Amino acid sequence: MNSPRSIAIGWTALLIAGGGAFYFAKTEIDSRRKAMAERRVRATEKKEGYQRIEGASPPPHPDAPAVSKGVKSAPSVPQLPTNPGSTARP
Repeated sequence: MNSPRSIAIGWTALLIAGGGAFYFAKTEIDSRRKAMAERRVRATEKKEGYQRIEGASPPPHPDAPAVSKGVKSAPSVPQLPTNPGSTARP
């Protein structure tokens, strides 16, 4: 069951799988960095672009209720679902 041979086989398989995953991830990251270098996009420019996108708010949906920015309403009390066959009393 847990003989030294089976332990060695398990660790070998784990190391090979981990090494393969590392190799493929590293090649993917390197190719992405190379593509960004060719397009001359810096990480700060990319971050600024994301911040611009996050800062912009989309237009409201036509069916959405009108909400004023300064007034906050209290949350409504959630209603518990009722079970007709239940004998429990609230």
